[in-house]
Amino acid sequence: MSTEIPWEKSRMEFKPVDMSISYNGGMRFTARTASGKIVFPMEAPVGMGGDGKVPNPIQYLIGSLGGCVGVKILLALSDKGIVPDDLTIGIHATRRKTMPAFFDHVHLTVTLRADADDAMVPGIIEQTLSRLCPIAAMFAEVGEVTAEHRIIRK
Repeated sequence: MSTEIPWEKSRMEFKPVDMSISYNGGMRFTARTASGKIVFPMEAPVGMGGDGKVPNPIQYLIGSLGGCVGVKILLALSDKGIVPDDLTIGIHATRRKTMPAFFDHVHLTVTLRADADDAMVPGIIEQTLSRLCPIAAMFAEVGEVTAEHRIIRK
């Protein structure tokens, strides 16, 4: 496999990320970017004392995977002149039964409503999971990441 990434340098993000997490009492926290412009709540899972009203860290992690994959797929499609009417990414992830409970398998189902080539989409998804989305690549370091896709024609 080639090590060259087929992206413009302007799309490659190498900057450090700085955040602070503040305890709010109970099992709730607030995350803030260094600029303070982005703030979001999180709490422990229900079984660990959370009340289930805001996402827990694992839900944010899985959501971040879907968001990262979605962004990279949309960019790759736009490079080919394709703007989908809809993109949905379903994720099913299983964890090891020993600590730390790494995700041993993550499966993504990508559903795309677009006039896209059946032969092109699998390559875009494979590149996204293995090289373009760093979150997917990190999951692949500790487990298996698989995907399937469905194209719904406009």
